[in-house]
Amino acid sequence: MSEDALRRILAAEAETVEVAPDALTTIRRRINRRRVGWRRYLPSGVMLLSFGGGTAVVAAATVAVVLAASPRTGPVPQPPAGGDQTPTATVTGPPVANLPVYYLGKTSQGVRLFREYHTLPVTGADPVARTRAALTAMLTTHSASDPEYSTPWQDATVTAVRIDGATATVDLHGVPDTVPGGAAAARVVVQQLVWTVTANAGTTVTAVRLLVDGHSVAALWGVPDLDGPLTRAPRTEVQAPIWLIDPQQAAPVGRSFQVNITGTVPGGVAGLRVVRGTTVVKDQEVPLSASAPQQGEAHLTLTLDPGTYTVTAYIPGPAGDADSHEITVH
Repeated sequence: MSEDALRRILAAEAETVEVAPDALTTIRRRINRRRVGWRRYLPSGVMLLSFGGGTAVVAAATVAVVLAASPRTGPVPQPPAGGDQTPTATVTGPPVANLPVYYLGKTSQGVRLFREYHTLPVTGADPVARTRAALTAMLTTHSASDPEYSTPWQDATVTAVRIDGATATVDLHGVPDTVPGGAAAARVVVQQLVWTVTANAGTTVTAVRLLVDGHSVAALWGVPDLDGPLTRAPRTEVQAPIWLIDPQQAAPVGRSFQVNITGTVPGGVAGLRVVRGTTVVKDQEVPLSASAPQQGEAHLTLTLDPGTYTVTAYIPGPAGDADSHEITVH
């Protein structure tokens, strides 16, 4: 297999991966918990030291002796006798998951897809439950966090979701007779459904079958051939040319926070603008990892004073494509 063919296969596979905006933070938090858990097994007064050369042998032996002499488990700590502390019951809420949901937004190329992550209640950890929860959010009017995003499904509901191999079948009720924007926008609305389903149904699912009230439909809103398996259209045809993935709309962040930009940008350089009130706090170029027609990304750290800001990722030039989120810095 040639190197170019392998690169195309890997790129196509990468397009099926949905990375949560808080993924890096979650990994770091889990690593820190493991470090704390390791220290918990050391007796009082024992320190973790780093040695070099031959001293490491002595240190390793010392640590081995200490661990061998340390109990692996211990009694659960109890409140002091006679104290007024009472055991508190652990209250467990309904299970939730952080799920990708696609919405529509206006660009210089017409209506295109934007993505948000929503923390949603789920009935289980399986792909069917995740897909149903994400679809329910996608169908719900005004469910987008960003007021510039929309969904035209007019509160249709999910009757059933089934996953068979590489195909997810979704049955909807209350699908509207029309959607705004004509045939071109209607095609993107269908892709909104496809991208949301395939983003949540698992990496092996590549096709969607759409049923309306239990029956397949040959066409919807002027979009034909909907009674067969539906697959993702190319990113450049349906996704917005630039996304501000993180921070998300209305996100509370600390003074230093991560910014994640993804875009299909000519020249591979996006812009990042931060405004507080009417004052431009920052306006800088951001090199992406690839240039159009490939999708590139960038990760950087911003440090701001406490307050409310509008953060905008944009494509320099007359088209004016941009994605803006309002955030609060604590």
